[in-house]
Amino acid sequence: LIKVSGNLGDTVKSGQTIALIDSIELGEAHSVYLQSKSQHDVARVDFDRADKLRKDEIIPEKDYLRARSEYEKAKAALQAASDKLRLLGVAQYSSNNPSSAFSVYPLTAPFSGTIIEKKAVLGELAKTDDSLFTVADLSTVWIEANLFEQDLAKIRRGATAKISVAAYPGETFEGRLTYISSTLDKETRTVQARIEVQNPEGRLKPEMFATASVNTGGSSKGLSLPQDAVLLMQGQ
Repeated sequence: LIKVSGNLGDTVKSGQTIALIDSIELGEAHSVYLQSKSQHDVARVDFDRADKLRKDEIIPEKDYLRARSEYEKAKAALQAASDKLRLLGVAQYSSNNPSSAFSVYPLTAPFSGTIIEKKAVLGELAKTDDSLFTVADLSTVWIEANLFEQDLAKIRRGATAKISVAAYPGETFEGRLTYISSTLDKETRTVQARIEVQNPEGRLKPEMFATASVNTGGSSKGLSLPQDAVLLMQGQ
């Protein structure tokens, strides 16, 4: 890593460069591309000349076929080199690009969001399977909930839910049940579910513990009475 510009908590946009990587593989691939392009250009000139001479009946047919074959091979090699760069995440090159090979690869944010994890260290060697950054769109968060088996008949996907977390006592967040698993955990006798909650201000953080109250859509009648009418007798 030759440059690290992204930091924990940064808000990034899609395509924004957050680090620069000096890649040996990219340098080799670009060198192959430049060599293939040079050979392609030469082969194309030779083929154009052979085609013109053939029309004027100046060269034999075998020389023309040899020039066409070299041109077709050069086109295939250039396409393969271009595809390799594309697979490495590098844009196509035009004649306006520098003729010298380069090996610097910009690491960009895949979408707009917040950097919630950073493992990139300036000057450190990174492997191809290393996760250098984790970017998350926290404008909407998922609450992973466990539904009790006996409550499944009363709960439907799309139901509204109220979420409470210890960080904000006495406050609730509105959410909606968007997923109910098709399998039951035989140990806990619960079913996994997901509740989506809008989080525009980023107050809800990943890995928080939460309590969810799902609206079953039914109505219940109960007895209400003044609070001062409730007495505590023998601890009950």
